[in-house]
This record gives sequence, C-alpha cells and structure tokens, in this order.
Amino acid sequence: MPVPEPPLPLVLCLPAVLLLGLPGTAATPSFEVAVQPILERNCVRCHKAGKVKGGLRMDTREKFFEGGESADAVVPGNLEKSELIVRTHLRPIDEGFMPDEGQALSHADLATLSAWVKGGAPWPDGVTLTERKPDAVKRVAMPEKTPANLAEAAAMLDDLVRRGNADEAVITTDVIGDAAFLRRATVDLIGRIPTMQEVREFESWGDDRRAKLIETLCAHPRFADRWTVFMADLLRIRSNITGGNQLLAYVHASLEDGKPYDILVRELISASGAANANPAVGYILGDGADPLELAAATSQIFLGVRIGCAMCHDHPFDDWEQRDFYDLAAFFGKTQQVRGRGRNTVYTTEGDEMRVLWPPEDQAEAAARKPVSPRFPFLLADFPETPPHLARFERRRKAREDAAVAGSEEASIDALLDAVEPAVGRPSDPVLAEARKDSRDLGVLNDIYRASELRTQLAGLITDPRNRYFARAFVNRLWAELTGHGFVEPLDNFSDYTGIRHASALDFLAHEFVASGYDLRSLITMITLSDTYRRGHLTGDVGSAVRDHSEKQFAAAPVRRMLGEVLYDSIVVAGHLTDFKWPANANLREVKRQIQVPTGKMVPADPDPVPADGTAMMAAAPAPKRADGYDLESSLGLDFNALLEKDAREELEAMRQVSDEQIM
Repeated sequence: MPVPEPPLPLVLCLPAVLLLGLPGTAATPSFEVAVQPILERNCVRCHKAGKVKGGLRMDTREKFFEGGESADAVVPGNLEKSELIVRTHLRPIDEGFMPDEGQALSHADLATLSAWVKGGAPWPDGVTLTERKPDAVKRVAMPEKTPANLAEAAAMLDDLVRRGNADEAVITTDVIGDAAFLRRATVDLIGRIPTMQEVREFESWGDDRRAKLIETLCAHPRFADRWTVFMADLLRIRSNITGGNQLLAYVHASLEDGKPYDILVRELISASGAANANPAVGYILGDGADPLELAAATSQIFLGVRIGCAMCHDHPFDDWEQRDFYDLAAFFGKTQQVRGRGRNTVYTTEGDEMRVLWPPEDQAEAAARKPVSPRFPFLLADFPETPPHLARFERRRKAREDAAVAGSEEASIDALLDAVEPAVGRPSDPVLAEARKDSRDLGVLNDIYRASELRTQLAGLITDPRNRYFARAFVNRLWAELTGHGFVEPLDNFSDYTGIRHASALDFLAHEFVASGYDLRSLITMITLSDTYRRGHLTGDVGSAVRDHSEKQFAAAPVRRMLGEVLYDSIVVAGHLTDFKWPANANLREVKRQIQVPTGKMVPADPDPVPADGTAMMAAAPAPKRADGYDLESSLGLDFNALLEKDAREELEAMRQVSDEQIM
C-alpha cells in the first residue's frame, strides 16, 4: 500500500505576504505606540490573571513569552512558529481563529504584529498590559425635532446614515426605480413577488405610490404569514415539540391583531398553563421549563446578549460573570413542567421551591448549595426627566388601554359587585366589600394554573422602555431582515467589545419604535420609506473591499437570498399555478341518464283499455314491505341478482320463463 503523504504544515496556509516579508514594514514598530493598543483591545481580556484561556497570559512580558498549553505565543523573529501570528491570520470560520468570538483584526493591525515579531518582538521592561475597551462608538448628533409622521422619521433616518458615512470610504448608490421597489417591498413585506394585477394597480397610483404601496402591504392578509416566519425563527419555534403548533398559531394571531411587541414578549415570558388553553406557554415548554436554558435563550432572543456563555464559567469574551447568569436564571427557578393524567397533557405551573442553587453543582457539595435570589443584571436607563420618546410611548399606551377598557364587553367580578352596591348615602355593605377582596385574591380571570410572580417581574424588566437592550435588539434584527446587514453583527451579540455601525441611527429607530408603542407595522413602514432601504446594488467592477464596506455602511444594497417560503410562493405566482386554466364553467357539462330498476313481481300496468289481442300489459310491482314499513332491499340499494353465481342466475331465469308461460 502506498504510504499517505503527511499533511501540509500550517505555515503553508499563511498568506504569501506574511512569508515573504511585508513591504514598507522594515522598521520594527514601537511596542507602546503601535503593538500594545492592539493586544489590549483584542487579546488581554481573555489572557490575563483570573482568565487564562488556553493557559496563556499576555498581561506581562514574562507570562507572554512563556506561551500557552499547546504552543509559543511568539517566537521572536519567526513568524511561522509564532502562534499569535498563525491564529490571527486564519479565516474567522477556521478552528483556532483569534480573536475568538471577536472581530477579525484589520490588515493594518496584522501587518503591525507581523513586523513586530519579525523585528524580534521587543517588549520594554516594566510595561504591563491592561484590558482596553474598543474605541468609542462613532456617533452623530440626533435630531432635536420630533417627527410629525413616519415619512418624516424616514427622512431623519436617511440624514443620520448620510452624516455617519461622511468620513467613510463608501460608494453610495442611487435609489431604485418604481418597478424594482414594487418587487423588493412586496417580497419583503408579504413574502412573494407581485401579481400582474398588483403591478397595474401600482402603476395607476399617483406620485405617492410608494407610500401607498407600503400602507397596502402592511394591511395585506399575507403580512401576518410572512412575518410569522420571521418571528418563528427568532423564537426558535419547533412544531414537532409540545406546544410548538399552538405557539405558532398564537404568534400569527398576535401579528394579525397588531399586538405590540412588548406585550407579546411579556405574555411569552410570564405564561403558565397548558398550550391548548394558553398557547403563549409554548415558549416556556420549548426548553422544557429548564431555568438555565430559558435564561440563556431569553437574554439572547429579546436582549441580544449572549450571557448564556457564562452558564458554566465566567464569560470568556465579555464581562459577564457566572453569578450574573445564575441571578438571571433564578427568575425561572420556580417554574415547573408537569405531565398531567391525560394523554400528552403537559403544562407549567409555579412551585414553592427554588431550583437554581449557588454555587453550581460542579463547584460545591450538595449540602453547601443555597437557593439563588433573582437579580436582573442589566441596568435600566435613569433619566433626570422623561425623554420625548418615552412621553410619547406613555401617551400612546394610555390611549390604547383606555380604548380597550371602553370597548370591552366582558364584565369583571368587581363590576358585577359594584352593580349591587348600596345607594349613595347608605352605609357600605361589609359582605360585598369582603367578596370583592376575595375575588381579587382568587384571581379568577387568570389561568387556572398557578401564575409565576417571578417570571411576570422578569417580563416587566425586560420590556421596560428604559431597557435599551430590548428595543435595540429587535430593531437590529428587523433592520438586517430588510437591508441585509445589522447595525450590530452577530445580531444577538450586543457587547462593549462588539462594534456598532451607525449607532445614532440605531438609537433613533429604537426610540421611534418605543414611541410607536412597539408597533411592528410602524417600524417596517419607517424603514421601507427611507432612501437607505431603497438603495440599488453596486456594479460588478467595484472591488470586493469597497463593495463590502459600502454595503455594511448601508450606502449600497447587498444581494439578498430569498427565504424558502418566499421562493415557493413566488414560483406559484409566476407560474399562475392557482389560476383556472379554463373560463368559468367552460369545462363543465350536464349529463342526463334514465335507469330502469326491476322490482320483482309483475302486475298489470294499465288494465283499461285492453289490447286487441286480449293480453294485459305487465309492469313491475312495488317490492313488498315489512309490516313496520321498513324496506330492506330498497334501503340497502343492492342488486341481489348481480351477487348470485352464474348457475344460480341461469336457474332463476329458467324459473321466470316457466312462470311467464303459465301466465300467457
């Protein structure tokens, strides 16, 4: 057998510029000026005292040159044997890429580190590295004026993006034409290409056709279908688990009804009971009511924070500690999943025992572990006075609540008790007062299962309009869905160590989303009315680096792939697969048939007049009936003759011939 060749050494995978030397970097860069900031921004937070990932510390010269568990971080003068250089030059998708879970280093930073190592990796005595947060996020001045409508808000958004790109090397494309906008908006908002009837209708509208199109699409019956797909991905809805189908139906109904996003989330987090009675509980059942899994999922989905990485140890790439995670998980610590006596009956309720204990199971004996008191690890914004967007939210929410109360036809227990209160001037009935108190204590309008006070409290904290994570996390996901890139990427990784593109635009959209009462349609309308959403694509002759930067800065639109559901429905529309191939009733015909049914005994059909030959016309007599009027043979509608064997039929026919001869 031929002996297989050994794998190529890792050094052959490095860029040629690294192996052949870097032009223009002959002089060794200053450690304190050029190298130290790179290491402190990207490396020290994972390789310092108290957090020594891979056995490597990088905060002191001595520890740095000791190397890690598997290799030397730096071998002065040797790029190929310096693990720092090898790993930072890998692709982000490669195993061992550094900075792990971070942004890849820029070409300039890579060149600086390579030149430093090639020049002998000088490190001045007494210099100690400390963790340094990334450079401050670039911001531009926010609008001082409150937008009068969504179109004006869209114009303000465009201005923020334009000013944010003022110093960026980007190519800004023109706005697409009407036909392209019709297709893009229809695909994005209702999940298919437009029909010919919709194209003609759009062309018949006036100069405001684009705004009218967005309004029409937001009211379209398919709007809820399309955005249920988006929400199902966000919430990780699986139809093959307990409560999955009910949760999907609940989300769809909520979108159809225009339920505010914060109310929907509060119901998901706080729900108790069985999925058939309370479909929102499908979110809790999706993770089996496991407190740790629910804490990780809830923070990542609704806040865009990966605090779940601190489940087993302090977060390796962020500032979250393991105790922070356990404090959050304790809000789910009393939730229990119960399997009832009925077939496949599963529900959640609230117990008395806290299941989240500290220290973790692998760090202490069972007797030493104590129940954790819930604590929300995210700080809510503290404003000296109510900002305009919160004031607008409070007014809108109060108006909604007043309208709900005024339109409610369901009488509460208190209302029924008020109807029998003593007349004015008479002393109050103590029995009625006690009954009113008991009705509140019973909570008869709540789910029949025990509600969760802890999860209700958590739901309020997460959806609090002063919680900046909540609105920004959803806006970031929706923006990426409509434009192809998020302000923060990965979409669920808001962190001090993750950059934000156009931070002012993100904050503006988040404020307007809150001010709208967390209305999904308002947010979508504001984005799709903007020129930023309407940007065209760059031509093929633009370099990849410029193209990528322009698209990520929202100066040009990237090419986006259709969702599977959208592609399928668009094929149906393009192929007219739901249209009739014939005009109405053109392929229908009416057929009439006369059938004679033998009834058995022969009787005279009409004895008068008698034919000339003296014989009487004979007709089949009605089948005999039972005394109670029940006719078995006609009721079954069976042809008994057809059921007879051939010999029996021949014998029966011979008997009929003999009978006929006797009659004749």
